[in-house]
Amino acid sequence: MIKREPDERKPDGFGRTVGSKEQRKIRAGQKGTVGAWSAFGAMGAVGWLVALPVVLGSLLGVWLDSRWPGKVNWTMAMLGAGLGIGCLFAGIWMNREKNKIIKERDDWEQQDIKSKDVEDDHQ
Repeated sequence: MIKREPDERKPDGFGRTVGSKEQRKIRAGQKGTVGAWSAFGAMGAVGWLVALPVVLGSLLGVWLDSRWPGKVNWTMAMLGAGLGIGCLFAGIWMNREKNKIIKERDDWEQQDIKSKDVEDDHQ
């Protein structure tokens, strides 16, 4: 059986994976971790995005019921409309936050690729 020495010039897939993960850990340490208060703040923002349209819709519905009483219960209709609008706003906000995270991760990966290319050129 012939034993071959590993080629030092070519990093293996395992080495690249470990290097990439280590660079992500270093960046996360530099950026700081997301704490519990930050997570509560995000939940609070989503909560306000839903609660505010619900309350405003309900108030509008009560006003409409006092002005034009009839078969239609405006309070419930406006509460439902406020809930729908609030959920739409919350979904838009969460999508924007997700896109920021994805863009940041893609930027980091591009930096990793560029740094690996520079290392490969020097070897």
